[in-house]
Amino acid sequence: MESNNNADQYSDRKSRRTRKARRSHNNRMKIWGLTVVLLLLIIILIISRAYSSSQVDKLSNRVSSIQQQLFVKEEEVDDLRSQLTQLKGELKGYVEGRIPSVMSLVPDEVLEVNKDIIKNIVFSVIMQNGSKVYEYKLVMENLTKEIIVPKFKLLIFDKYGIQIGLDQVLKGEVLAPGESRSYSSKVEFFMNNEPVYFQVFSEAPRRPALRIQDHVE
Repeated sequence: MESNNNADQYSDRKSRRTRKARRSHNNRMKIWGLTVVLLLLIIILIISRAYSSSQVDKLSNRVSSIQQQLFVKEEEVDDLRSQLTQLKGELKGYVEGRIPSVMSLVPDEVLEVNKDIIKNIVFSVIMQNGSKVYEYKLVMENLTKEIIVPKFKLLIFDKYGIQIGLDQVLKGEVLAPGESRSYSSKVEFFMNNEPVYFQVFSEAPRRPALRIQDHVE
């Protein structure tokens, strides 16, 4: 009996050692597995960080290059804009010097003329059938002591000083001394260029007021 008991005890101890060894082996394998996984994660993180850093550096360099190009382009645009402004000024000076009494045509503004019987003029732009139509309202004023028969001509020019439009009054209603009157019409264009300047001048025959009044009576 004792021999059997001893044998059983020995078998139990051996079985426990075997199970313990297996558990220890399994634990070591788990630890090694976790260690390998952790190392792989660290390696992946290092590679990802290095790649991200490389990409950031590339993008940063590209952004810097683009910013430098934009800066150069902005300088070129500013230079061209300055040259364009200068050329516009030179062209305007040339046109105004070549055409006496020329004025800038600015729509919807009262443009003071104050020349002969012409006091001021206002241009308006309206759309008709998809096209721009330029109308104007001209104010005449007789500051003399004579009766005046209004007669004036309106010329329109483009930015190069080329005449592109015209309107004229060959004989209007008489203006008594101190009287003012407005006249409205539209400009007839014979070119499609954009109007930029205008010139207006009058040819108003004058007659003594007394003689005209006697004639009227």
